[in-house]
Amino acid sequence: MKNMARLTTILGLLSALMVATPGLAQSQPARAVLPSTQPNTTFTVGRHAGTCPKTVRLWTSSTYYEGGGELTVIADTLAIAGTAKLVSSSQKFAQYRAPLKKAYASCVGRASSQEYPQYRFRFQKGNVYFTVQLPPDNPSTPSVIMNRSILGSRPYVRWAIAD
Repeated sequence: MKNMARLTTILGLLSALMVATPGLAQSQPARAVLPSTQPNTTFTVGRHAGTCPKTVRLWTSSTYYEGGGELTVIADTLAIAGTAKLVSSSQKFAQYRAPLKKAYASCVGRASSQEYPQYRFRFQKGNVYFTVQLPPDNPSTPSVIMNRSILGSRPYVRWAIAD
């Protein structure tokens, strides 16, 4: 029964998004493209041990329309680490891991933001972990991860929320 309720919520979200934005799929590029601008969001790294970068940055963008919106995040882990890999995911969760560059391999720390609580970084055991955790659905604002991949060796997530 719980799975049926979840499926109904997700289908309702997708239906609302499709009805609210006719032609959206046709107007979007077939492939995501890494922005040519600098990342527009910066998180401060809270160091617990080792040598850590002072900050980690993201590209964030959102498109809102009647009935909801789409949000995209690309973590600029390549500035501090090697190629990211998706290690775990679901409809509400995506986690990536990338090996830290030698200068930061000893880092143990975290980075998060009150403005973007759904995005978090964790540094430990020579890796940086980037996590996207969407909030639990409620009747007025269901959400779902629509796409998760690696873009230019970096974590990429596109998600939608209905209102």
